Formats: sequence, structure tokens, C-alpha cells
Amino acid sequence: MNRPNILFVFSDQQRYSALGCNGNPVVQTPSIDRLAAEGMVCDNMFSNHPLCSPYRAILLTGRYGWQNLVIDNEYRPRTDIPTLPGSLREHGYGTGQVGTFHLGKGPYPEEERYGLDYLAALHGGSGFFDRSYFENESGPTVYEGWAPEVETNLAIRFMERHLDSRPDDPFALFVSWRPPHWPYEQYPEACSMYDPAAMDVPGNVPEQMVDFARKEIADYYGCCTGLDEQMARLMAALERLGIDDNTIVCYTSDHGDHLSSHGYGKPFDHWMHESMRASKATPYEESIHVPFVLRWPGATPAGRRSDAFMGAIDIMPTLLGACGMPLPDGLQGRDVSSVWRGESGSTAEELAHGEDVSCNANLVREASDSVYLQNMAHGWPDRDGWVGRWRGVRTERWTYARWYGNERGPWLFDRAEDPLEMVNLADASEARPALEEMEARLHRWMEVTHDPFEYGKRGPRGFLDLGQEFANPDKYRGWGVA
Repeated sequence: MNRPNILFVFSDQQRYSALGCNGNPVVQTPSIDRLAAEGMVCDNMFSNHPLCSPYRAILLTGRYGWQNLVIDNEYRPRTDIPTLPGSLREHGYGTGQVGTFHLGKGPYPEEERYGLDYLAALHGGSGFFDRSYFENESGPTVYEGWAPEVETNLAIRFMERHLDSRPDDPFALFVSWRPPHWPYEQYPEACSMYDPAAMDVPGNVPEQMVDFARKEIADYYGCCTGLDEQMARLMAALERLGIDDNTIVCYTSDHGDHLSSHGYGKPFDHWMHESMRASKATPYEESIHVPFVLRWPGATPAGRRSDAFMGAIDIMPTLLGACGMPLPDGLQGRDVSSVWRGESGSTAEELAHGEDVSCNANLVREASDSVYLQNMAHGWPDRDGWVGRWRGVRTERWTYARWYGNERGPWLFDRAEDPLEMVNLADASEARPALEEMEARLHRWMEVTHDPFEYGKRGPRGFLDLGQEFANPDKYRGWGVA
């Protein structure tokens, strides 16, 4: 059997509920809905560290931030550990990434591309029109138009060039679109189809923010529909190139977006307390829960939904496993490709691959019905306060989180009775057994992942001091590592 190509597409800040195939009756995403009908929806996929650079580093390395050293935005990953594109390239894949990179500063020579043959990285600037890109060591070059459309053009060009130059080798292409991240109103006029007055607003949005939230949600959906149109172009390109039946296609996002739920705003909302200027990086559903839609012709049964728990940490081992490759040492996630194949016997024990920490039996048991969550710093090194440094565990019923300095106390939400997570039960006597169970789970996760959260050395800003380095040292010269 030919090794499959990989087309891994992810947006920025698209929460689980912002797809039609996930039950949203308003947002129009017909192309991704079709992808779901032809493949599988993974309903319990979570962003282990719901923030831009940390998620991308987890995807890149299959390791949490205390091992890959991207504890926050603005840090660079280690170069001495295996990466997903590097592992694929070692086994004959052509590798590329287009769009938001968020793990370095252009230009990008070979040694700073982490195994990517081709990197078209979005360059600094604002908005989503007429943006510039570094292409490996060239640039920055301005491309006119809506950034996701430009990036889709570059992605299709990569596939065409690969097939022309290496027709007998598979490719792995990662497409990272910036919307529906703010500024939400930056999308094509043709997608301006949502009336703010008709938008449903969840009950966990404070009353005084409801009108504002309706406008945000309408524009957010406009971005989501615009991305769906670009997804249609990618799928059409696979068909035109004759490779749609041998390509694993994934659609997901790096984390979610509060969109005013629980009263959270944005980093630039200086009228709010700094701890509420987030919209992400919290343990709440809106932040951690992300969509994951998969089509794998000949392997994934069509129209299937899976409730297996998965995290971003599992993507690297699973893609490698799906392509029949050995897993490098040191991975901290699991190969759940058997779940993607729809195999009914995908038990925790059957997902174990060996004795090292990347797939030991203790980790597999924990991950079979829960996911490990975290936020390690302030979002950017020069912020203070923000959402704090926390660790958490999500199960089907419970969301639990605890802060390093206990500045917010523990959080415990019963999602069965309180799906909007509005009543913190951490101090409720009747929830004491659940609190103790979730704290025990949290400690087991810390142990099996060797997380230094409670005992690690910390720098002057309270971040773990792991020897991490800034991606742009000139910007933070004199700051030290933490």
C-alpha cells in the first residue's frame, strides 16, 4: 500500500462549537461538514496548552512545553529533539508548512525550519489582507488579497510542485490559517452573511456584554465561512491532482475563543482587569475544546464520530503511526490511529507501544478517559497577571484546574449538571469526593509526564526556568530565560 499523503489544516482560535457538523445550526461550513460526512469527527479533542506558540510546539515535537521549551509565546523550540516534519522527511516525505508559524523569526534557513523543506511563514503585521511572508530564506514578500486565500494558493502550489518533482514520494503539508482570530471583521465581503441580532449568545456571557458578543460572533462566523471556502479549494485540488484517495486530511484549531463567555475580553481591552484580557488560555470549554475532523480514505469509516479523549500531544505519534513509521523516543502522547481507523477494540492497553514515557502503560491509562491541560506563563513575557499558571484535567464529566500560587483557588465544574461551567464546586462539601478524585488524577498526570509544575526552578517572573530561549532575542535582550 502506498504511504498516504498528509494535509493537516488548522485555524487559529476556532472553538469546537463553530462548525455545522458539531451541531451549530447557524454557521455555514458545508465543505468541512462534507469532510465529516466522508470521514470521522473526534468529539473529545482538546488543546493541551490553549495558546498559539505552545500549541504549535506541541504539534511540532509531540512534547509538552517543559520538554520542548516553548512555555509561552515568543520562545523557540529545541533543535535537538525529533519533530513531526523532520521524522516524516527522514522517511521520504516532502514537507511543507504555509501560514502562521509562530515559532521563530524570519528569514528561516534550513536549521530553523525543524524538518520543513518549505516554509511560507506569515510575517509580522496586522489584519488579514495584503500580508507578507518569508518563504524559507527569501522575503518578506507581500501577497495581495485575503491571507487564507493567499495561503491556500501557496499550499496548492506546494502540492503541484511536489508531484512534479517527486511523483513517487508522499508529502506532508501543514496549513495554518490565522482567522477566526481577531480582528474578527477581517474577512471577504461575500462572507458577511450573519446578522448580529440573530446570533445566539450563551448564558455564560454577562448581560452587559451580550450586544457586543452578538457582533463578535457574527464576524467570527464570517471568518469561519471564509475558511470553509478555502477548505473546499484544497479538497478540489486533491481531487484534480488525483491524490484525494491517498491523502489523510485533518481539520482542527490551535485553541478556542471565549467570545465574551465568562466575561473575558482581549489583551487590548485595558479597561478590564488584566486577568480577564484573555479569550483563551483558560481551563474553560470555550478555550480548550477544539474541532477535529478527519478523512482517511480506505481506513476511516465514513460518517463516524468518536468520543475517545485526544489532545494535541497525540497528533505527532498518531500521524506517524498512521503512516506506518516508528515513533521516536521521548514522545509524550499516544498513537491513537486505531481510533481513527474506527477499530472497536482500541482499549487503553492496546494503545500502549512500549516502556518509555512516550507511551508507557500509566500514561495510556490516564489518557484513555481524560486529557491534561495547562497554561505555563503570561501569554507574552512582558505581560503580568493574565490568566495565571495552572494545570488541569478534563474528563467527560468534570473540569478541574489548580493554579501554582493558588491565586484563583481550584476550579471544579460538573459538566453533566452545568455545561456552561458557571458554578464552581471546589468548596462544596457534596463535591468533595470528586475534587479529591480529580486532584489525584492531576498528580498522576504530573508524574507520568514529569511535569515540574510544583517543584521546578522558577525565574524572576515566576515562569519555569528550563533554559528556554527567546525566538527574537533582540526584542528581549537582557531579560534572561524566564
